[in-house]
Amino acid sequence: MKISHPITRRSMLKGGAVALCLPWLETFDDRPAAAAAAPIQRYMAVYFPNGTTDNFWLPSMAGTGDAWSVSPLLEPALASKKNMLVLHGVGNYSAFGPATGTVSPSHGSNSAGAWHCYDPRKASGGMQGGGISIDQVIAKQIGAATKLPSLQVGLSTLDSNCDGVPCAHSRSLSWAGPEMPMNKIVNPQAVFDRLVSAGAPAGVGQSGMPTTPDPKLAQTRILRKSVLDAVLDSATTIRGKLSMGDQIRVDQYMTSVRDLEKLVASPAMQVTGPSLTCTGIARPPEAFADMSTPPDYSRETHANIMIQLVTLAFACDVTRVISFMLDDARSDYVYSHVPMRQFNTPAPGMLSSPGQGTCGGYHGLQHAGNNNDGFASITYWNVQKMNMLAQALASIKEGAGTALDGAVIHFGCGMHGGNHDGLNLPIVLFGSGGGVLKQNAYMQLTGDAPGGGVRLADLHLTLAQKVFGSPITSFGVAGASTAFLPAILA
Repeated sequence: MKISHPITRRSMLKGGAVALCLPWLETFDDRPAAAAAAPIQRYMAVYFPNGTTDNFWLPSMAGTGDAWSVSPLLEPALASKKNMLVLHGVGNYSAFGPATGTVSPSHGSNSAGAWHCYDPRKASGGMQGGGISIDQVIAKQIGAATKLPSLQVGLSTLDSNCDGVPCAHSRSLSWAGPEMPMNKIVNPQAVFDRLVSAGAPAGVGQSGMPTTPDPKLAQTRILRKSVLDAVLDSATTIRGKLSMGDQIRVDQYMTSVRDLEKLVASPAMQVTGPSLTCTGIARPPEAFADMSTPPDYSRETHANIMIQLVTLAFACDVTRVISFMLDDARSDYVYSHVPMRQFNTPAPGMLSSPGQGTCGGYHGLQHAGNNNDGFASITYWNVQKMNMLAQALASIKEGAGTALDGAVIHFGCGMHGGNHDGLNLPIVLFGSGGGVLKQNAYMQLTGDAPGGGVRLADLHLTLAQKVFGSPITSFGVAGASTAFLPAILA
């Protein structure tokens, strides 16, 4: 259909002092419709301490698709299986020294050291040592697209022993560079305030009264409401000039924007679980701090709120890079909120089954035998929280996929288990980075790493360059990385 005054894709629906961009319309453009946008690429490191046990962590058989099954400890993530890449044979000894067995890494060196690939014990002159962590390498590449280049959060409210290593390596996963740890936020209110100040919508308080909004955000909401009201007449006028297909597109467009307006503006948009869209949530009433919690403190509640907040951060595109420490290295926290499960003698037909009582101190259970049920039960809880986060992101539709499709979430620990080993680390990657990584697979990797397997630094290098487009050609201390890992690429 030809018209005397062509309208471009940048055309506006105007009404008074406001205007609204039109979507692509076939009537005014000879080009074919563009394909749906790909999901946004994001990176998150989700850390748990103390390692795990091969008997309950590792799947029984390597493979892809239906050829592999989740293990007892990965069973809580069954709903996310199609988005998982389980890796075995990844080690970090290349960051500690050239010879296997000549070093004995421990909690303090195996935590942040697994994300910056430097040996924290080699710091000198009272300095903290270390180097830039992989999340910050990725933030240099994609962080400028958002108000917050990166975000650091965690759950630890107890300062555990640092094993003679500068404590920043036990308590800070993100490092901007040598001697530059980036402290995490454990207070949910502080995380909320940072997200709202960066552009996330606020909701209503626990009493039903609105939380104090950012003035710019309040103005934006008013403008959003006025835009459609002002341009409805303009939309009606232009609609008569469109093809039948474009009339449907404009109707759908106007409806979708109006629906978004209602979602943002409605006080009823109070959520108790992870946000499924960029909608306002209540400022958490909990104000937890390191070494300062109320008598009724709940780590369960703390974890669920933080999962909701980091989901909000991604859903509202406030940041695309997050590090999330489920606890600090060598956690001495007593996990009495976690119910005991039976892994050694589960009920017939089950990978694990409910047991009696609750769990004790995390670090003590780690050294009570790799296969003890208490140690496994806490890891099971960590996997439950990771799956909650993965499913929240999988519920956010973006382009032709979901927020999880475009993400890479490195879920794991820098320690193997009770032996303090830096080899055969428990690692699961959730999300494909937009189709770059293999999915729904369990892989046993081999390579040139000291002690066998592949180098953790090479995994980081592969993610940084092949997924996120970073120009780096090596990662970690000199010699820590040697090559890419093509086996994990789709």
